[in-house]
Amino acid sequence: MSIANEIKEIKNKLVEIEKRIQQLEKPPAEHAKSMENKSSDMKSGLAELSKNVGVSEENIKKIYDLEQGSFTLVKIMGEDDREKIKNMALLVLLGNKYLLGNDEVLSQEIRRNVAENKIPLDNFATCLNKITPTLIRKKGKIRSPKTTYRLTTLGKANAKDLLNKACEE
Repeated sequence: MSIANEIKEIKNKLVEIEKRIQQLEKPPAEHAKSMENKSSDMKSGLAELSKNVGVSEENIKKIYDLEQGSFTLVKIMGEDDREKIKNMALLVLLGNKYLLGNDEVLSQEIRRNVAENKIPLDNFATCLNKITPTLIRKKGKIRSPKTTYRLTTLGKANAKDLLNKACEE
C-alpha cells in the first residue's frame, strides 16, 4: 500500500472518530428529542402489538416494563429454568420487533432480561440452541458478543401465543 493510501485511510478513520465524538457530545435537548421520538415509536409499536395479539395495551404493560427506548420483561412463564429462558427469549424478540422496531436482537439483551429475573444463566446458550432454527434464527459466531437472534414465522406465532397466555393469567 502506498503512503498516499495510508494517509487517506488514516484521515477517513479520524473523520469517523470525529463523528462519534460529536454524537456523544450532543446537547441534552437533542438527546431528549431523540428519546421522545423513541417513546412515541414505542407507543405506536405497543398499539400495533396489542392489535396483532388481541390483548389490551394495559395488559401488555404488565408483561413488559417499558422505559424510554428499552424494556424489561417482568412476568415470566415456564415450569423449569430452560422453559423460562426459551419463553423469555421469544417474548424479548417479539417485544423488540414491535416496541423498538428491531428484527434482530443481540444475545446480550436476551441474557440481560434472563439475569434480571434471577434465572441462572448456566444453560443459556444450550436453551437457545434447542429452539434454533425452528423458532429463532441465529446470526454470528459462537460466543461472540455481536451474535444476534431473530424470530422465525413459527417463532413469532409462538411468541404471540405466549404473550396472550401471560396476559390472561
